[in-house]
Amino acid sequence: MTPKENLLALLNKEQQDAFVNEWEPFGSVFDPLMGATLTAKPGEYVIDPWGVTVYWGKDEPGVMPIINEETKVLKDITQWREFVHAPKLSKMDLDWTAAKEQAEQIRSQGKLAMSLMATGLFEQSHYLMGFEDALMNLLLEPDDMHDFLDYLLEYRMEYAKLLVENLHPDILLHHDDWGSKTSLFMKADTWREFFKERYKKFFGYFRENGIIVMHHSDSYCEPIVQDMIDVGIDIWQGVLPTNDILGLQKEFGGKIVFMGGIDSVIDQKEYDEAQIRGEVRRACREYASGGSFIPSITYGAAGSIFPGVDDIVMDEIRKQSAVYFK
Repeated sequence: MTPKENLLALLNKEQQDAFVNEWEPFGSVFDPLMGATLTAKPGEYVIDPWGVTVYWGKDEPGVMPIINEETKVLKDITQWREFVHAPKLSKMDLDWTAAKEQAEQIRSQGKLAMSLMATGLFEQSHYLMGFEDALMNLLLEPDDMHDFLDYLLEYRMEYAKLLVENLHPDILLHHDDWGSKTSLFMKADTWREFFKERYKKFFGYFRENGIIVMHHSDSYCEPIVQDMIDVGIDIWQGVLPTNDILGLQKEFGGKIVFMGGIDSVIDQKEYDEAQIRGEVRRACREYASGGSFIPSITYGAAGSIFPGVDDIVMDEIRKQSAVYFK
């Protein structure tokens, strides 16, 4: 089987002949919406199209907002209409030619064309108002937060429509972290009240158009896995081993695929190859029998921070496929 065939077999609950090896079945497309809205540059402070100051530090896996009294876009949720202005996607001069050519090249290689869409509803909220305010406003100002989140969803639905109508990727990689290493950022019922139906509408649009939904949340999300299935997530990417992955496989296997399980602590500048291979073997040993599993480092994109680490991970996954898929 090719990596793509192995992935589709996994999603369709059919027999595989090897582990899906991290991101092998996918090819990332750089589309003009990404270029216009994800403006961070490594090592630089950048003000993004929402007015948020972001920074991507050296040896860091992703971008972080820089929130203080000077940079905070939204200081009072009751005044969000005055201060929050979504990028005007309809007024952007977007050329899809290169993205379409890249997608076709990826497909010609027998892979799935994948589009990245960030930042999600919760992350965009705390980018604009700060992490503490975002959580507190869910409890103290629920009416304004509902209206605010509707506004964010409206923008994201416009983004989704442009992406599907112009490119129609095979798979969507969507980012929104919902928890820490050991807990959700909020009670499960709070997540359901503010995010579940909005994500059901958002992901539902992609599902209606035949697009696979992969959601990245390298978090503890055990309490809402059934909800993640309900909103249309096909692959939960970034599942940390602090989740009871084996228990989740027993309860939800066949309904959602768990991609992750390999602790990113192995990704170090002075890495230990034996430690890396041992962690990969542990993940494969513990989760292979449960099915619905893709072994992977839990980052939200392919590769590792430090050169060489991910090469070892993928090599060991190939070796473990020979053990668990006779």
